[in-house]
Amino acid sequence: MNQLVKLAGHRFAQADYSIGRYAATVPSETTLADVTHPEFFANHLAVFRPGMTIDILSDDHALDCTLRVLAITRTSAQVRVIRLFDEAAAPRVAAVDISQPEISFGGPRQKWRFLHGGEVIQAGFDSRDAAGKAAEKYIELMKG
Repeated sequence: MNQLVKLAGHRFAQADYSIGRYAATVPSETTLADVTHPEFFANHLAVFRPGMTIDILSDDHALDCTLRVLAITRTSAQVRVIRLFDEAAAPRVAAVDISQPEISFGGPRQKWRFLHGGEVIQAGFDSRDAAGKAAEKYIELMKG
């Protein structure tokens, strides 16, 4: 029979204290190969610790991953990918109908505005048409 060896107390700690977690927003054209290059984070090595994680999100959300720092030198860091979002394998979100915004005149201070879900989203338009165009852009943005 194998004797179970229990985990020593010093090896069990609250993650907030032992594993730093950072986030990096990278330009849209950045690739996974770029962020896993040992010299990509060269300007930030002073805060790196082995075991820390870095959540990466590109401006266009095409690159979405989490890296674990394995080793650090004075000029580079070795990282491993522990999570990578794959658009093709991700479950599809069902399309839903979004309620139409309400366009109204809010008085001399707010002028023309549009509301969605009872909340003023944007105000200060000079005409009803301008508020309507902004509302259309807002709805398109919500649809993704």
